[in-house]
Amino acid sequence: MKRYIHDLILIVISIGFGIIIYGSIKAWTYVEPEPTIITEYVTIEAEPEIITETVYVPLAEEEYLRNMSKDDEWYYLDLSMREAENQGVIGHCWVMYTAFCRCEAYGQSIKEVWESKAFESSMCNTGKKPNEDCLKALELIKEGWTPKPLWFRRDYYHNFGTPLCQYGDHCFSCK
Repeated sequence: MKRYIHDLILIVISIGFGIIIYGSIKAWTYVEPEPTIITEYVTIEAEPEIITETVYVPLAEEEYLRNMSKDDEWYYLDLSMREAENQGVIGHCWVMYTAFCRCEAYGQSIKEVWESKAFESSMCNTGKKPNEDCLKALELIKEGWTPKPLWFRRDYYHNFGTPLCQYGDHCFSCK
C-alpha cells in the first residue's frame, strides 16, 4: 500500500515538473510578430512661403513678480504681524515667504495657510496694524525675494525638514 502511494506521489510530481518544463520551453520559443511598416508619401505642390517680417507686440510691464489680491496681502500682513512683529524687515520677509512657499508646496491658498494649525498658536494676535517694516517686507516679497523655507518655529527648529537659517527668534527649515 505504501508503495502505491509513493508511486502515485512520484507520478503527480513528475506531471507537475513536466507542465513547468513545457511552459518554460513555450515561453523561450515565443516570437513576437514583426511590426508592419507603413510608408506614406506626401507630395508638395509648391514651395512653402517664408515669412521674414518681425512683429513687435507691446507687453504691459508687470510691476511685481508676484501678483496678489488685496485679500491675499491682508493675510500675508496679518500673519507676519502676529508672528514677527519685532523682527525687522528680513524677519517679516522670512515669515511671509515661508507662507508663500507653503501655498506653492501644498497647493493651498494663503487663507488656508493662515487658518492652518501651523499658525494656530498666534491666532490670538490677529488684526494688528502692519508696521513700516511689515509693509516693506510685503513689497520685497511681491518683487521676488526668494529663499526656500517651508516651516518656521520660534526659538528652535522643527524635528523634521532641513534647517535653513535662524533670524531673530525664528528658525526656518526647508524640505
